[in-house]
Amino acid sequence: MVMPEFKKFNAELIAISVDNIWSHLAFAKDRKLNFPVLADFEPKGEVSRKYGAFKEKIGESARALFVIDGEGIVRWSHLSPDGVNPGAEGILTALDQLAKPNA
Repeated sequence: MVMPEFKKFNAELIAISVDNIWSHLAFAKDRKLNFPVLADFEPKGEVSRKYGAFKEKIGESARALFVIDGEGIVRWSHLSPDGVNPGAEGILTALDQLAKPNA
């Protein structure tokens, strides 16, 4: 797991999905997740839309990753193709760049 790598950067990992909270609780328990999974359920996809990740035709969010700094500014983002797990390398690279002076 890459959680220790995120901790090195004092970064928090949060997942957001358009599914309801009950689905998230079951998913988090099944996958043994140790980070929050938030529900973008009502109104469905409101947060996803704000980040350009909501797929209107199918009513779901794309698999998207964002690095947001302490001031709320998106410093890096990635939208993955359907069925592709984007992994954490891009996030770790972005966090590394943010940690460098004059980033």
